[in-house]
Amino acid sequence: MVTIFQGKRLVRPGGKVQILDLQPGVEVPIEVRRGEDVLLAPLRGGLRLLFWRKAVEVEVGKVARLHRGRLVLKAAEGARVLLVTLGVSPDTLAQDHERFLALLEALPTREAAEVLARKLEEHIAKEEALYYPTLSPGKLKERLLEHRLLRELLAELLTALKENRPTEGIVQRFKTALLAHSEAELEG
Repeated sequence: MVTIFQGKRLVRPGGKVQILDLQPGVEVPIEVRRGEDVLLAPLRGGLRLLFWRKAVEVEVGKVARLHRGRLVLKAAEGARVLLVTLGVSPDTLAQDHERFLALLEALPTREAAEVLARKLEEHIAKEEALYYPTLSPGKLKERLLEHRLLRELLAELLTALKENRPTEGIVQRFKTALLAHSEAELEG
């Protein structure tokens, strides 16, 4: 879906900014992924957005907001376009989850657990600010409960390390919860 962006409300900060120079007549595919919104503003030359057998013309001075899906940019006479991506992609979330699993392999040192705790809190903050506003209320509740479980397991792990107790069982439960969270979060 494409709508003309009025600038009244940005859903969330984050993402990246790119300048695209489109050659005359060349089609450039764009994919907006789940958890992302994209703002597109022609800086020079007119632009045609093609999606689902529909076309929208965007002129200099207008901003289009692109939602999840695939579309094609085409400029009959060439164009320069500002492309702003808001949000966080599933690829970024998957990379974070893989890093957590790698940190779990370094346990059971207290330093590794503290690094894991800090990184997990940063990741949770990023998800809640940038990704979760795109979820339905039911999915949001599920993800928040998963975060609560991960935090509780991490607190249990830190306590066990502080008291020099065995951590193998806690680490295994943490891995299982993290894998379940990652799978649920990155589904379809």
